[in-house]
Amino acid sequence: MVSSTLIVLLVVSARGGGAHLGAARARRCAAPRAAPRASERSCTSDVVVIGAGLGGLSCAALLAKYGYSVTVAEAHDRPGGAAHSFSRATRAGTFTFDSGPSLFSGCSAPSLNPMRQVLDATGASADVEWRTYDEWSMYLPEGTMKVRSGDEAALGRELGRLGGAAAAADWRRLLAANRPLAELIGAVPPIALRADAWAVRTAGVPYLPQTNPLAGLQTFLAGTSPSGAYSSVLRAAAVPADGLVGRWVDFLAFALSGLPADGTSAAAVAFMMRELFAPAAVMDYPVGGAQAVADALVGAIERRGGRVLLRARVAEVLAEGGAAVGVRLDDGAELRARVAVVSNADVWRTAALLPAALRDGRARDAAARTPRTRSFVHLHVGLDASGLPPPSELGIHHIVVNSWERQIDAEDNALFVSIPSALDGSAAPAGHHAVHAYMPATEPYSRWARLDRRSVEYAALKEERARPLWDALERVVPDARARAVFSSVGSPLTHERYLNAEAGSYGPGWRAGEASFPGHRSALLANLWCVGASTFPGIGVPAVAGSAMACANTIAPVERHLALLDEMRAAGTLR
Repeated sequence: MVSSTLIVLLVVSARGGGAHLGAARARRCAAPRAAPRASERSCTSDVVVIGAGLGGLSCAALLAKYGYSVTVAEAHDRPGGAAHSFSRATRAGTFTFDSGPSLFSGCSAPSLNPMRQVLDATGASADVEWRTYDEWSMYLPEGTMKVRSGDEAALGRELGRLGGAAAAADWRRLLAANRPLAELIGAVPPIALRADAWAVRTAGVPYLPQTNPLAGLQTFLAGTSPSGAYSSVLRAAAVPADGLVGRWVDFLAFALSGLPADGTSAAAVAFMMRELFAPAAVMDYPVGGAQAVADALVGAIERRGGRVLLRARVAEVLAEGGAAVGVRLDDGAELRARVAVVSNADVWRTAALLPAALRDGRARDAAARTPRTRSFVHLHVGLDASGLPPPSELGIHHIVVNSWERQIDAEDNALFVSIPSALDGSAAPAGHHAVHAYMPATEPYSRWARLDRRSVEYAALKEERARPLWDALERVVPDARARAVFSSVGSPLTHERYLNAEAGSYGPGWRAGEASFPGHRSALLANLWCVGASTFPGIGVPAVAGSAMACANTIAPVERHLALLDEMRAAGTLR
């Protein structure tokens, strides 16, 4: 029976072998002052990472742990990429808002979640305080229901209440069909994976003996595959796509990847189902918002002598002799790399950074062929909480699905409302709540592309496109508009500007079973690697952290990878 390690490596689709530590260290990159000159930023390190999203930071932190000197260049004024937070001062006090991910699970304790494994491996887990909860609300056409983590039977009862006995039976069959695939995927911890033949030593030898061969056989006989679409699991379970359970799975896949179940990796959804409903599983939220996770990774880099340069926009990847040797910043500074350049930019921006001879050829064509998911509209609101239910009753997460007759990824159909102050009081001044409502990966960029961000037309369109989000928020807080003491709207142009996201996109829209992600090692330029949403199925936080692990582990010599795994086992953070 083929081990789950090798199957997951096929899903990763990464190429290339490891690299060894550089020679004696040259001058380390110095932390920038308020207005550093280019000459003060120029330096040499083993690895240069383009972009401080969670994928780039995770890769950099792991490489620093492996003993490499690392420099990260980030265009924004703070790290985190899509996972940064920002604050706004008002007469009521200061509100802190997330710019992106708000749903976390498997992060508050050692688990198979790739993000938690990165934090444990780099020693950063001690720097993040997590608040846990086990229930969130969904507002569906059939009615309101609760989703409770760690209790698959409870969700079955809720589905049965709204969809009748047929929905309850569909749920039981789906769980049975999902179990072998989830067991196969969960047999090997993600931190053990690498994208070269040495995976046999790190993931195969330690874990193959305890892999259940029946799980692989059942998966094969059911006609499902980790690299295929999750809709194959629905078919194997005889769950109708237009029934309540099939539609709910469509939502779960969309929340994970921006695509419905027929376009989302079976491995990603099966893993999420396994983690979400494992006994005693909880959902998590980091105190201080997603920024706290990014800051913890920055700390792990800096403790080992690495540097994260902010307001450091990369203008070009430098190449010599067919290999990447560093980057040039837009102020002229050069960050030289002895071992590797790792791009956390998306596939389109990475192609645009390549030397001209490559930029105009295969890289441009490959980027042009890569489908894009659509963009976001965000609504950030500070609410007067007077007379509202207590935080434990109000809840942190609320999700609205307006219609099942339309595709889950149709405009204005699936809307997310996050109230982090229900768990983290530091997010809002006393007597108030901070709200982040958003429409993920459903907003067309074309609607905004030619607008001037300072124009009256732009302001009017933001107000218009925020209305569905206000409506969703008022499903939770009926008089939210009247309670608002602050509000702001983020558009696809906001995504494009602050996240360096091509056309404000959420990421590549490769459909599982039809095409594979390109992997981590560039076929155009030696020593150029890529991490993040453009390289790994799933797009969200677990996917970018998994991408970072596969990339960093493959760059590092296998002996250092094995030593890290032994260290984590000894610490009790890895089985």
